[in-house]
Amino acid sequence: MTDQSKGLLAIWSTIAAEAETDYLHWLTREHIFERVSVPGFLSGRVFRRRDSQPSQYFMLYELAAASVMSSPAYLARLNDPTPWTQRVMPQLMQFRRGGGSVDVSGGNVDAHGSHLAIARFDGVLPDALTGSKGLQLAETLAELDWVVNVQMMTVQTDATSIATREKSMRSSQEGEFSGLLIIQALDNAALERAVNRARELLMAANEFEIYEAVFSCHQGNNEIC
Repeated sequence: MTDQSKGLLAIWSTIAAEAETDYLHWLTREHIFERVSVPGFLSGRVFRRRDSQPSQYFMLYELAAASVMSSPAYLARLNDPTPWTQRVMPQLMQFRRGGGSVDVSGGNVDAHGSHLAIARFDGVLPDALTGSKGLQLAETLAELDWVVNVQMMTVQTDATSIATREKSMRSSQEGEFSGLLIIQALDNAALERAVNRARELLMAANEFEIYEAVFSCHQGNNEIC
């Protein structure tokens, strides 16, 4: 099915071991709650990349629509960072951020898996990820045992490239990409099977990064988490 009414915002950062505890406390005691309280943010989840040293983290936000990324409420947060955010931002390494519409999805689009694989794409997306071929690929992967869902997102650079105070505080340039393929599963074995099948269908050399969930926060019934 297509799911273009919804959006995703994907953010990566690497943090040095000596700053990791403060970083995780910031994420799970302030930052994710702050973001999910913005109108249009539906959930925020934190993942750690398997076997990464220093630790690489991935934040995935579900949005009511991709346009939330350029909304006045979200931009106001980005331009008024908390003292804790001001302390953490300069410590983030290998920062990468991009968001846009969910073009194609398969499986239970309202469910979440604790094990996640991501392939990032630069430039034009592979033909296998677009149109009816993309839909067929997503549905094929989502039908595999213990796979929760599959999503393909195309980055909207006009929203993610907006200059903000938070962006100015980071010590490195944001890495860019054009789209993502995200697979969510119930365990590592199921995820590995889905990744191998995705490689066969894509016939592309893109690396899949493997992540495990460490925290989540959801908006619902006018309450957060």
